[in-house]
Amino acid sequence: MAIIFDAHNHCFPPMGSGDLDVRVPETQYHVRHAWSRFMRRGDNVPLSEPVLFGDGDGFSWQPDVQFRFGRFGQVELTHNGDDYFFQLVPASLFDSSAPPEFTIAQMDFAGVDRAVLQHDRIYGRLDDYLGECVKRYSDRLVALAQVDEWVGGEPEQLERLRRQVEDLGFSGLYFPTEGFFHTDFRTHVNSSELEPLWELVGELGIPIHWHAVSLRRPRLEMYLKEIEEFTTWGRAHPDIPSVLTHGLENLRIDIGGSARFTVPREIRELLDLPNWHLELMLHKMAFDHEFPPYHPEIPNVVRTLVDDIGAEKLMWGSDMPSCEEVVTYRQSQLLWRTGCDFLTDNERDGILGGNLARLYPLKG
Repeated sequence: MAIIFDAHNHCFPPMGSGDLDVRVPETQYHVRHAWSRFMRRGDNVPLSEPVLFGDGDGFSWQPDVQFRFGRFGQVELTHNGDDYFFQLVPASLFDSSAPPEFTIAQMDFAGVDRAVLQHDRIYGRLDDYLGECVKRYSDRLVALAQVDEWVGGEPEQLERLRRQVEDLGFSGLYFPTEGFFHTDFRTHVNSSELEPLWELVGELGIPIHWHAVSLRRPRLEMYLKEIEEFTTWGRAHPDIPSVLTHGLENLRIDIGGSARFTVPREIRELLDLPNWHLELMLHKMAFDHEFPPYHPEIPNVVRTLVDDIGAEKLMWGSDMPSCEEVVTYRQSQLLWRTGCDFLTDNERDGILGGNLARLYPLKG
């Protein structure tokens, strides 16, 4: 029976706990482009101006809006004396957490055999927490390590990565470019000071899951520039397996654009590299549709990817539990289970898990 292997899942403790001095500004930056989805407490009137944007992109321009974590998966800010909230994760997470028992129960119900836990800083610095998750469920969960990207080549971060992999059982590295906001984006993936990190990744023999998420303006232009930077990096480090996560962010960014449902040249060139793969959670990229798995343009995008890049490079990711803002966990698989009638059974099986299983075979 074919394996169902989710490339994008999360476990995390209550989001309003832990190292808030660092995570609050990081999370505020993370949601800056969602400013119009903040609703005024009491009457749900949306925020009318982009108060999360400063004069520039980065930590130095972060505006003071009393940003904070709220209850039931919400984050909050105050503007002109009014409180506004944004639903960062589903309200069904009553204490804004996703413990491993919850994740395993969701996987069982949705028919998912294994899942990759992406280690994103907005959920916390979870080295020991995720280490315990994979220790308890080693046959179900794969954890990705985290470093502070902007200083990733420094000895403390190298030791942190080595500990996560060698002592805690992590199997890859999650690397979002959003972390570079700490240096106002003076650092980037091709900065020479990060070379010790790439050398250690090669020594450890682990893949990297990349997220092009600098969130700089103009957003689409900067997203595609980041993809080009990944291509430069990939050519310089051809032996390190890599996955572009949150695949085709241009669909989510370019709403209303005439080229929205296309595969940009920059992504095609990146995926032409032999060791690169694409995680697809198209249900979230088409979040504005009534029922994203059945968006009429999505199958055409998939056909282009299969024809031009190859189904063997594609991997389904759910982004649970966040995906339940738009569809259930089961429904996040519909595009691959029953849609796209041009896919062969082998291609469906590969996208739903087989391709990812080659990167992360079961140990022992």
